[in-house]
Amino acid sequence: MGDKMIDIIIPVYNTPLDDLERCLNSILKQTYSNYKVYIIDDGSNKETKEYLDNFISNKESFIIKHIENGGVSNARNVGIDISNSKYIAFVDSDDALEENFLKEAYNLAEDNNLDIVIGGYNEIKNNNIVRIRKSEPGIHIYEGKDIIKFQDKLLSSKTNDSNKEINDAPVGRIYTRLFKRSCIGKLKFDTRIHMSEDTLFMIDLSYQVKRIGVVDKIWYNYYINDYSISNGTEKEIFILRVKDFIKEIETRMNKETNPILKEAYQKRIDKAKNSISK
Repeated sequence: MGDKMIDIIIPVYNTPLDDLERCLNSILKQTYSNYKVYIIDDGSNKETKEYLDNFISNKESFIIKHIENGGVSNARNVGIDISNSKYIAFVDSDDALEENFLKEAYNLAEDNNLDIVIGGYNEIKNNNIVRIRKSEPGIHIYEGKDIIKFQDKLLSSKTNDSNKEINDAPVGRIYTRLFKRSCIGKLKFDTRIHMSEDTLFMIDLSYQVKRIGVVDKIWYNYYINDYSISNGTEKEIFILRVKDFIKEIETRMNKETNPILKEAYQKRIDKAKNSISK
């Protein structure tokens, strides 16, 4: 394990430089500095590569790895392979962190022996916050048989009386949270899936962790951009990607024996099918 406590993985592919600068500067502003940043340049154009090389030239905590274009999941997997600190965090290159993210998440993870600690985020469009996603106040810990309550929300994307404290916290995302690196182990993102691959990663990871914390802290700023993959996908491609996601969910559902989680899987399938029937 390295001498740093947190590794931050940032995949980059031709991100507009203003957005990229906003992202990287949000890391420099962190109130916790015991981190290492791995920028995975996923075959970007010359302008982006030169910007990144110049940016890290005098920053010891930033490392860049240029790779051939293989998609965001592959880039994240490269970052996982490199990572050797106690904790790992993922950041999208067109988003930004709140300055207390690393410090607050690290302290909560350490103080409560958490494998994952999950905060909330601001959803921003045209520089305006259009939605805030977070849990009910406090810290909500799931361990042992209670992890199923977290998984139920993760799978179905709906809360119920047993897990309503999660509220609108983004449990299926991979940003706005800190992971204990040892709990990820050999788990990787599925490079065949091009939609909701972060949700599949979180589903698989939820079966191999022991203690999850969800808090009402706002740690992340998620920017809705016209150029992003998810917002710019044509209908036909979107339908194909959703069908691929459904297939993966069905595979997991067929292996599940717990009736609560089986029902939760089915709710996620129904939601996905509804998204392509409109």
